[in-house]
Amino acid sequence: MDQKPMTIVSEIIPERLQELSDFLLPIGNDIKNNQSINFAEYSMLHYCCLIIIEDENPPQGSLKAQPVLVFEANIDGEPQAFLSALFRHNPDFMHKVYSCCRNYTADVPALLASLLSRDRGANAFYVGKPGQTRELIEYQRKLRQDIEIYINANRPALVELPPAQIKAKLIEHLTSINPDFNNRKPAEPGFFVKNGAKIFNVIKLTAGLLSIVLIAATLGWAEGFWRLLALAAVGFVIYVLVYLRWLESHDIQDERLHWESSTIAELQEIEDRQPQNHLSSIIYVKPGQFRLKLLALVLFFINVVARLVATQGNLSGIVTIHFARWLILPGKPDERARLLFFSNYDGSWENYLGEFIDHASDGLTAVWSNTESGTNRGFPNTQWLALIGGARDEQRFKAFARNSQRRELVWYSAYPDLSVKNISNNQKIHEGLFEDVDLSVWLKRL
Repeated sequence: MDQKPMTIVSEIIPERLQELSDFLLPIGNDIKNNQSINFAEYSMLHYCCLIIIEDENPPQGSLKAQPVLVFEANIDGEPQAFLSALFRHNPDFMHKVYSCCRNYTADVPALLASLLSRDRGANAFYVGKPGQTRELIEYQRKLRQDIEIYINANRPALVELPPAQIKAKLIEHLTSINPDFNNRKPAEPGFFVKNGAKIFNVIKLTAGLLSIVLIAATLGWAEGFWRLLALAAVGFVIYVLVYLRWLESHDIQDERLHWESSTIAELQEIEDRQPQNHLSSIIYVKPGQFRLKLLALVLFFINVVARLVATQGNLSGIVTIHFARWLILPGKPDERARLLFFSNYDGSWENYLGEFIDHASDGLTAVWSNTESGTNRGFPNTQWLALIGGARDEQRFKAFARNSQRRELVWYSAYPDLSVKNISNNQKIHEGLFEDVDLSVWLKRL
């Protein structure tokens, strides 16, 4: 089953803003034991977050946008099934939240349809472990625990056995305590997990061949219409690059590092309470349609990479991200568009940003060099979209990233004590019980 992003954006009635915040904050402060909603009951839900976005410091020339509530979730299957379950099991919660927003109706089918129409999904969506449903992740965790208990209780006898007999003993034990064990086989890899790298290589090869043909055509290999077409294409690319460089040379850059101390203190209150953290970043897209279209194009390519290549818990060398999404939130007339970024990750914020800088600075820069903060503090000096500067200026980038963060009111994780590496290891243990594997390597996972 595929994992899907749900990102419902709802405009808040200004007079109800404080009421909504006061309702959600206690839920977030006691996510496990609050009396309003128990997200753990929803077996299709991996993570979710509710955050209020206020337009505190709009850029010069942009009108102040109305406050919005963003309900983002990472789920197994379709958002409609998840929302329908919420209305069945927690109708009071849903009505309380959305009665504070515009276009509310007490009629559940109409409200459900309205919410689905406001689901913006994601421009780019990364899943650390595609196809691993929440139920399967929890089953594989329990499987590993059962194996560990058995090994600890029978270690003296097991150490005398060859690997194949140890595996046979484990299967015998697991079958005895779980009659359904043999029917609970590992999930089959999806089409893109199995074939994504091959498809991506074909895309790269095709793009390379087209580039060669295009250059050859401009140099005289083709004549007439086709040469004119090639010259026009090359001219357009040159124009885009020159115009981009001109824009970059006029970007506003800080002369000194700037940290929003109040924002940092607020974020640090909720960070590192458990092995996982959540990041919510809201930042303005730089003015003009060029920057907006360029950002959308960059996110399109990131989505292709995430779908085809980064399917094994590894995003360009980063192995700590469970889910991440980028979403362009368009503004109304005379309002600046904004880029929303949500991520569920392992470890501390400092290490997370450090990994991004070390392993994916080009992608970071290609995205966020098209953005700026509302106080006109620009992204670190960048040249040619991502080739020079940008996120490589570590301290300036971290300040820029930190200042773009906002505190979510509610954040839920279905398995807060499991890292991406834990989930991958448990998956390999499960697969090894049903497949022919190198038993010496497999046993080291236990």
